[in-house]
Amino acid sequence: MVKFIISIIFFLSLITNGCSSKKEITNPLIHDIWILESINGNAYVRASGQELHPTIEIYLSEERFGGNTGCNNMNGKVMVEGSTILFSDIVTTKMFCPDVDEVDFLSALGKANNYKIEKMKLYLYDSDHELLVLQKID
Repeated sequence: MVKFIISIIFFLSLITNGCSSKKEITNPLIHDIWILESINGNAYVRASGQELHPTIEIYLSEERFGGNTGCNNMNGKVMVEGSTILFSDIVTTKMFCPDVDEVDFLSALGKANNYKIEKMKLYLYDSDHELLVLQKID
């Protein structure tokens, strides 16, 4: 009888472990508003006459983000799990801003696949290559 009970406990533990999720914990601090500091290691400087600074607001529970490219509003989907982050379905408005270069910012955002948060800064990487650094602003 003891062997039978031990066998049942072992079987139930296998089922429980097999069904449990191995999903990594996501840092809740990512759910915030971030302002761009650098792109590809170069400090971001607004163009003369540029009113807006690129920002991202991440809505973690809704798996979406919004923000501004420095000229146009943008939004899309964001998937965050553990240290993995993926931005997708990025759409922007189409205003003309002659001195604002949005291409590098949007390209880097689309390439990001992992992140870290350190000293109130969000670092976005493509593997080990630093793409964007953003500062928490609220």
